[in-house]
Amino acid sequence: MKNILDTRIMTVDLEPDLRSKNCKSIELVLPKLLEFFDQQNIKATFFTVTSLLEKYESEIKEIAKKHEIASHSHTHSWLNKNNAEYEISQSKKILEEHNLKCFGFRAPKFITTKNHFSLLRKYNYQYDSSFTNKTFQINTINNISSFRFPSPSSGLSYRKLLHPISKFFPQSKLFYLHPWEFLKKSDLPKATSLTPLLLKRNSGKKAWNLFQNIILRHPHKWISCKEYLTIINNK
Repeated sequence: MKNILDTRIMTVDLEPDLRSKNCKSIELVLPKLLEFFDQQNIKATFFTVTSLLEKYESEIKEIAKKHEIASHSHTHSWLNKNNAEYEISQSKKILEEHNLKCFGFRAPKFITTKNHFSLLRKYNYQYDSSFTNKTFQINTINNISSFRFPSPSSGLSYRKLLHPISKFFPQSKLFYLHPWEFLKKSDLPKATSLTPLLLKRNSGKKAWNLFQNIILRHPHKWISCKEYLTIINNK
């Protein structure tokens, strides 16, 4: 293992495609992404929307053979006081019913509730990654309630949107991406508002080239959240 200072965390938000209930990206993108991870010796955390297990159980279990599976809620709904406990508890329950160990959680859209960390403690999560560029161990923190804009350097979405300026962004400790970002625009639903229109910018092949450049330009060791926290705790 390289020095911890040279180590970075790779995360993937495995969720329905942009503004869609479908997930073409699991079928069209995921095999290529997993092959690239193998080639580059990358171990990642896949924050998974657990409703996808209804249709893609075999694909998700295949991911789990080499990578960490964590929770990205059950339905990918924004968390609020009415649904947060259900989304947090149900997703962990579903993963465990499928014999998939779940240690971590990431909130959809990085939005959390006032009792976010108390709920994670209640359902025995070990860490949270709902605040981009940070991974919190549940037993070392107090409740935090806020909407944090993701760091532009930590997400492929922002690097795509702000390209070519993003070429000068520093490499962050944690990186996240969505498989649907590698879909061709024609494979994504038609944008009906400004946000999805912006998120579709530089999708497909351009997104793949940007991602490859990020990985190949920086000789870091990329590991999962769980592995990173294990290293930290054993120092």
